[in-house]
Amino acid sequence: MEIEDWKEYKLDQKSRRLKRVVPRREQILSLKNLGYDVKQLTPYQFRINDEIDLYPIHNRYFKIRYKKWGGYRDVVEFIKKAIRK
Repeated sequence: MEIEDWKEYKLDQKSRRLKRVVPRREQILSLKNLGYDVKQLTPYQFRINDEIDLYPIHNRYFKIRYKKWGGYRDVVEFIKKAIRK
């Protein structure tokens, strides 16, 4: 019984993550319109201007140069502050 419960939980979790990632992915890709270089490394990882990696499922980032992790609420506002043009 526990194995079936665990399988059901994992399927529910996967479904919730997929629902979250679509609009967040669109926001990240919209950064191209603002002049940022956006590379999709995996379905769940994006690199902006070779400076910051974004992980849209959990709204997390990684600053490559400083090896620093963190979180963000609004990706556009975060990138505008984090990467000065």
